[in-house]
Amino acid sequence: MQNNAPIHTAGKVKKWLQDHAIPTIDWPPYSPDLNPIEIVWAWMKEWICEKYPRLQDMGQSQEDYDRLYSAIREAWEAIPQSKIDGLIKTMDNRVNAVLHAKGWHTRY
Repeated sequence: MQNNAPIHTAGKVKKWLQDHAIPTIDWPPYSPDLNPIEIVWAWMKEWICEKYPRLQDMGQSQEDYDRLYSAIREAWEAIPQSKIDGLIKTMDNRVNAVLHAKGWHTRY
């Protein structure tokens, strides 16, 4: 899944996907609401900010990046499978909400 973010629609990205025979689907123009990874990123950010508040003031040293990388991996592993399962179960509702909204924003 990819939304209409500029990085996903860049010519280089489109060419790479074509060159590697990776199919894409049309995406509603104003709605990133279908992609549950956005919720996962928000959970991870919240988890990292709670567990490692000092990372918000990190610099740009390799040590700082290593700490951030470690925190991201830890946050990813801390996501309960039940949360992922819950997101998967909402996909029908998400798709129907976007169809009902004709591609515009929904409560998701």
